[in-house]
Amino acid sequence: MSLEFELGVLLETLGVPVVWGLFDSDVGFPRISLRRVGTVTGYALQGRADVETARVQVNIDALSYGELISLGPTVSQLLTGYRSGSVIRIKELSRRDGSSETGGEVVRRQMLDLQVRYRA
Repeated sequence: MSLEFELGVLLETLGVPVVWGLFDSDVGFPRISLRRVGTVTGYALQGRADVETARVQVNIDALSYGELISLGPTVSQLLTGYRSGSVIRIKELSRRDGSSETGGEVVRRQMLDLQVRYRA
């Protein structure tokens, strides 16, 4: 089972749309998108190690600040408490708030930067 699939299925338990990458324009809010922003692979004398560490950005988008601040900590706790399948450990490195205007609406965003150690 891939890391992407595993984290996607886990986050879908929150009842909001989840995608790696970008959503189509017709998906409502709140929603969660993920993207890998870096990976470190270990090597030994025998070759590539089977454990990798990825940096994953989780974007939580909502139309109201209330939805955003209730969903952000829930996502963080769900992910950092998860240890199963290929995932060894998930640590939250930082959390930032932001917003953007699209089509006359203000979309509020919370960005979680995570470090994910997993079996490749």
